[in-house]
Amino acid sequence: MTEVERAIQERLMFLEELRREAEGVQARIVEIQILKDELSRTIESLEFFQKTEDDIEALLNLGGGVFAYVDVKNSKKMLVDVGAGVVIEKEIKDAIETLKNKRQNVEETEKKLREILNQVASQMEKVQKEISELAKSVKKE
Repeated sequence: MTEVERAIQERLMFLEELRREAEGVQARIVEIQILKDELSRTIESLEFFQKTEDDIEALLNLGGGVFAYVDVKNSKKMLVDVGAGVVIEKEIKDAIETLKNKRQNVEETEKKLREILNQVASQMEKVQKEISELAKSVKKE
């Protein structure tokens, strides 16, 4: 194997590493988008609770496609997971604010991941050009 062929092989292996990294970042972006959508839906639900004066009948998702009817007696306070398994009672407006802050953090993370993905794609393009140039020099030999 010539030195040029070895260089091409090394760049191909690096290109494969970059491809795997890009796929991982893309998968994380999808997860982030799902979380962002869930936060938005929850904020909408809380805003509905905030506007309602009476008790509310709702469906509780028990998992596995099973739901139960529940009466929400106190729809002005919610239990909010604030991290590390800690749940505290908050007024709805405060719960909404907490979720909006979480959503903003998630959006910032998504933005950073997209920047990383663009950098990886740019690097992949550069490596592909290098491989192309090296392949041309092999053909001339």
